[in-house]
Amino acid sequence: MEEAEWISAVLNGQHQAFGHLVSRYQGMVYRICVKITGEAESAKDMAQEVFIKAYKALPSFRGQASFSTWLYRIAYRTCLDWKRANDREWRHRSMADYTENDWVTSQTPEHALLRKEASEELGENLNNLTEPYRSVVQMYYFQRHSYQEIAEQKGVSVKTVESQLYRARQMMRKNGEEWR
Repeated sequence: MEEAEWISAVLNGQHQAFGHLVSRYQGMVYRICVKITGEAESAKDMAQEVFIKAYKALPSFRGQASFSTWLYRIAYRTCLDWKRANDREWRHRSMADYTENDWVTSQTPEHALLRKEASEELGENLNNLTEPYRSVVQMYYFQRHSYQEIAEQKGVSVKTVESQLYRARQMMRKNGEEWR
């Protein structure tokens, strides 16, 4: 069956058909979750949450974008919400809640400032890229999609993706950002 047929089957009451969509996209969703959460266990939990949300929201899927793009957005937003909640929780811990290990592994203020500055510079440099270069860089480096996955989502050939990434790297090097 095709993707549209699986979606239609789920919407028509064949709930087990959703398992085929999960099987097809679990790798993509897990990679997004790992990238944002930075933790394998949290990523597994988030991936499950993403598929639960997708299942519940499936009747609202209009098909204007591909299912993978729609699912990606759900995964991205779910993980960002998780990250924001965990960052708030971390900031609101009292001094007594910290263990010795927390102090040893925490970043120094200088390290945090350098990372923030580098991140802002990278974000500015990335925002200066025009489409399609910006989205290809985001999908490859930040979302960890393969060339093949990017090509499928953008509806272009793998060679086009390779070419766009090469050009994007050249543009970013010209602006002072080294990509490896």
